[in-house]
Formats: sequence, C-alpha cells, structure tokens
Amino acid sequence: MAFILPTRGRLIQVERPTGTLVAGVRTKSISVNGEPIDITNDDDLGWRKLLDQPGEVSVEISVSGILKNETLITEAVNTSDRMQATSFEWPASGAAGSLAGDFFLTAFSITGEYQGSATFEATFVSSGAITFSAGA
Repeated sequence: MAFILPTRGRLIQVERPTGTLVAGVRTKSISVNGEPIDITNDDDLGWRKLLDQPGEVSVEISVSGILKNETLITEAVNTSDRMQATSFEWPASGAAGSLAGDFFLTAFSITGEYQGSATFEATFVSSGAITFSAGA
C-alpha cells in the first residue's frame, strides 16, 4: 500500500504493492509520537530530567476520502488482514519523503456518499520499527 502526496494539488492515492487502487484520499493526518523516559532523581533539585532517547516511538496516520473498491472494508472485518506492510509518501520541502513499515488498521468507517461514491475514514498505527527516507 502506498499513500502518495504530490507536490502540487491534493491528490493522494492508496495502493497495494500490486498497484491496485484502493482509495482516493482527501484529508490526512500524520503524527509521530515519542514517549519520554523520566530519569529524575534527588540530585536534580526538583527539576524533571528526561533521557534523550524515547522509550517508545509510534506513528499514527488518519485518512479519509473515496473508496475505489472493497479492499479496506475487507481488511477491517477480517482480523487476519489488519496488519499490512505499508509506505506513506509525501512531499517534504519540495521533495518526496516516505515512512515505511508495518501498519495496523485500527479504525474504519463509511461515512456516507459523495456524488455516488462511498466516503470513508481510516486510522493506521505503526507496529515495530518504521523507516523514514528523505526525498531527493
């Protein structure tokens, strides 16, 4: 699956590695979270001190748009298909960048129709190490 955010316009496509178009995305949100580790002790005179490395890192991506086929619905109701190797690509400072790894489909809903097509919302969270590649 790839989420492609071009440098111009708002088009984003959700695709499988086979090239099957799953959904056209209109809105998206990407959050990279790092949980701090508190290492404060009595010698810090009451000031909190954090380890410079996070204890847990996670990525959450929420999208909504137009469904192109039943792929995401199938994954949502089939408990064995919710984890997928996924890459999310978008422009960063004028050049494409990407996040890649295993992502779990945590939420999926069909919100209605838009000009005869079903609209959806979906949220994906990372599982394991995620790789970031800066664009060229």
